[in-house]
Amino acid sequence: MKINKLLVFAIAIVFLVSINFAVAVDENITQAVSEVNDDVVELQDTPQDTLTEDSKDVISQDTSNVPQNPPTIKMGKVTKRYNGAIEYQATFYGTDGNPLKNTEVYFEVDDAADYSATTDSNGVALLTVLIKNGNHRIAAFCKDPFAVNYDNIKVFDVLKGNKNINMYYEDGHTYKVRVFDDDGQPVKSGKKVTFAIGKKVIYGYTDKNGYAQIKIHSTPGIYEIGARYQNFFVKNYLTVKQVLKPLTSFKDRAIKAKIKYKVKLLGKNNKNKKIKVKFNKKTYKAKTNKKGIAKFYLKTPKKVGVYKVITSYKKTKVTSIYSKYYA
Repeated sequence: MKINKLLVFAIAIVFLVSINFAVAVDENITQAVSEVNDDVVELQDTPQDTLTEDSKDVISQDTSNVPQNPPTIKMGKVTKRYNGAIEYQATFYGTDGNPLKNTEVYFEVDDAADYSATTDSNGVALLTVLIKNGNHRIAAFCKDPFAVNYDNIKVFDVLKGNKNINMYYEDGHTYKVRVFDDDGQPVKSGKKVTFAIGKKVIYGYTDKNGYAQIKIHSTPGIYEIGARYQNFFVKNYLTVKQVLKPLTSFKDRAIKAKIKYKVKLLGKNNKNKKIKVKFNKKTYKAKTNKKGIAKFYLKTPKKVGVYKVITSYKKTKVTSIYSKYYA
């Protein structure tokens, strides 16, 4: 019985101690929370004019002194392609974001020699360089302010198949090019190609294989001939040879009523072609034989003098001189 009483008494003592400890801890926590809340309220109620002078300086700092943007270079593209050369375009900007006008800039191709250029009023600089077909790396940079940028390009012929032409007048020659897209594949049919022979402009359109061509009807002479697709062009030389070759050397034949005159039409497909001759205010016509030769019998003038013999085939002609010295 004594042991049980002692056990009950010990339990009661432990219970009372626990209650007193919990009350003490609760009072301490309540006091701490109250102090924190007082601090929070005091901070929230602090008026704006109680901020320090240093704080005001930070808030009202002048943003005009914030560093400007770095100079930049916008790499462009190949804008023109020549036989063995390209023209590449890049745009240069200053620290204020505006184009760099009339500024000397530089290019490198495949880490090789430097090429200098001058920007225009829009900050655009052009690099024209001889270059082989294939993949190349272009670096563009300016020194003041310093900036640099890079671009990888693929060089290929947008227009192919063009050749110099040496032909006889109206022999059926054509000038032909094949057009390729940005991926180096033949373009689809119906793409417009601008051709030029001298100052004459002719339009052509691609077929399903990317070919565009024109027939050449130029009169005898030497011309520049070229083709343009978008901003890309090629040029060649066109030589058109005279097809009319007089076979008669005129002499005074006054004793005969008619002058036998022969002319040969050179080149291919020269059979059964109509030739005209103007002589002493009269026009004569004849067709070429299987050898391309046309024969005329011109009436001899009655008066002494010098006469032109104008032989023509379509839009080309040659002039010979016949002289009559006596009646």
